[in-house]
Amino acid sequence: MSKSLLAFAIGSTESAFVRIKTSGSGGYLITACRTIPVGANDLEGRKTARGLKKLLSLTEGWKDEALALCFSPDAYFPLNAYFPSSATRQACAEQCRIEAAHFLNRPEEYLHDHAPYSGCRKGETLEKHLVLFYRAEPFRTLSAKFAERHPIAFCGSPLLPSVHRSRSVEGATTLLDLEKSHVLLTVTENGRLRHFNFRRVKDRKEAEYFAIHELQSNPQCRQSAVQASGTLADRAMTSLLEKETLCNLVPPAIPEKVEFAGNESSSCRSSAAARAVSTALMALEN
Repeated sequence: MSKSLLAFAIGSTESAFVRIKTSGSGGYLITACRTIPVGANDLEGRKTARGLKKLLSLTEGWKDEALALCFSPDAYFPLNAYFPSSATRQACAEQCRIEAAHFLNRPEEYLHDHAPYSGCRKGETLEKHLVLFYRAEPFRTLSAKFAERHPIAFCGSPLLPSVHRSRSVEGATTLLDLEKSHVLLTVTENGRLRHFNFRRVKDRKEAEYFAIHELQSNPQCRQSAVQASGTLADRAMTSLLEKETLCNLVPPAIPEKVEFAGNESSSCRSSAAARAVSTALMALEN
């Protein structure tokens, strides 16, 4: 029996919506896709009501269908922690809340995700995890609004969709996120993290500097293509980074097992759309 799911990826300045169905061949079919210029910046202050209305309107035709939400905050607060290797996700989540109380001034104002690093050997009692904290608003308000219309299958940052996607990809996957507020490099492989580094930046020059430093410091970035996204990932920026680092920068890709119904492929060319598809696949496959 075919299953379907709605998914949103909320960026800083744009968001993407997709509806995806399982197909009989073991693949997936995108039946709806749209990218709109509404992002997290449009969900705060006086613009909140208008931004929420635009996003909510995209799912009008599929009320009560399950929905996955992926948020891209402007800042992360990463923390490395060690959890028992046999711990359940619920036990790990409880440990994250304990860590938040020690790590943050007002932990109730933050959400978190966590993912294991690669390198944990069989038989080891502790496993290294990345715990990623980020401010709850405006995403908590948005998810509450969507929950009035849809069962929420997933709600979180791009960390878990990125890690999950690497399960079905041969070799490591490198993602470079270039925003006006930060530079983020993530390397995943076989459903685990290999590398994660987040840097706050003040302007484009700082973003260039730290992006070059990250790419040059990680040999993996020269072994396979680096998927670059974000508001600063324009042609001028990617050309500069390729020249300085000898890395191959490409836009985020849609997984090969995903096909499109009709002309939907023309609407799924944005970085946000690729992230929404990854989020949908994770929610369906979990």
